[in-house]
Amino acid sequence: MKPSRPIDLSSVPPGVQYFLDDEVTLRRSIERDVMSVFAGWGYAEIDLPIFDAYDLFALGMGGDVAALTYRFTARDGTTVALRPDLTSLVARTVATRLRERERPLRLCYTGEVFRADEPRRGRQHEFHQLGIEHVGWASPESDVEILLVALETLSALGLDDARVVLGHAGFFRGVVERIGLDLDAEARLRAFVDRRQSAAVEQCLAPHAPAADCAAFGRLIGLAGGRAVIDEARTLVSNPLSVSALDQLSAVYSTLEHLGLDGLVSIDLGEVAGLDYYTGMTFSIYAPGWGLPLGGGGRYDALLSKYGTDEPAVGFSLSLDWLAGALAARGLDVPRREQPERTALAAGTDLGALFAEAKRLRAEGRTVTIVPQGAEGTAR
Repeated sequence: MKPSRPIDLSSVPPGVQYFLDDEVTLRRSIERDVMSVFAGWGYAEIDLPIFDAYDLFALGMGGDVAALTYRFTARDGTTVALRPDLTSLVARTVATRLRERERPLRLCYTGEVFRADEPRRGRQHEFHQLGIEHVGWASPESDVEILLVALETLSALGLDDARVVLGHAGFFRGVVERIGLDLDAEARLRAFVDRRQSAAVEQCLAPHAPAADCAAFGRLIGLAGGRAVIDEARTLVSNPLSVSALDQLSAVYSTLEHLGLDGLVSIDLGEVAGLDYYTGMTFSIYAPGWGLPLGGGGRYDALLSKYGTDEPAVGFSLSLDWLAGALAARGLDVPRREQPERTALAAGTDLGALFAEAKRLRAEGRTVTIVPQGAEGTAR
């Protein structure tokens, strides 16, 4: 079909990215190193479809996120969507094709996802995720394993100073249930907590709890640090769900202390993003000098039940775009593998001899570039 108007080939739609030369080399190197760490912990790679039924994503992610999908009508009349995340596809695969596999399942993935969100710094309509999912074992062991895989991945990329901010969905949820907030009040409170507006938090809670409790919770959401955060929180809450969340965080943090990794982790009980999705431990990953989270994850024990298999799961994903950006921003580079010797062959009239030589050099593992006669020095 002929275009209705001339195409401006220099104009790139918002949220779309092109990568060239060293950018591609860096991204491929990051991808290889990250997937190598995943494999080293026993995670098997799964290759997922780039589009699927729209209802599949709406079921797993909720209507708000699903509304950001790129949807279209398939030939059979069904509504399909480009994948806005990969975890929903993993969950469906686990519930169907991998239902009889021995648990726990360890799966990893790499690939683009698509969301029609407003482009912001570091966020595009198309972006690349790398991640793992650990399915079928609700235990401190699986939570700690996920964190160790994340920390090793960062170290493998040279981001040894990256930090993990650790929280727990149950802590906030327990406070909400104890006070008896309705959905609207909970949404307002969550927004204030997410923005660390202590005074607004106290005002939001004032009609529902004693002033001392409101002030204590307002102070607590501003705390971040080590074990002292857990200890102080214990003095401020008594509901079973929040106490259980603190117990689980304490078990994970104690293990990290034993391994000498507690200096890379801080506890922040005001981490409330994604609470409709997460059910247990949550975490986000940050690198100094880069203002966006490199990734994050946590426990989401309720998700797989939506796909017909009620079993626990925990995982995380990393943004390839943000990893590459963080490395470039600080002038770091992922170690490159040794490049084979490069040879330029000048084109001539004897095509048979030219390409026989090219095949011989390739068999030796060399990089071969065919160039016009007289341009041997310009091969790249």
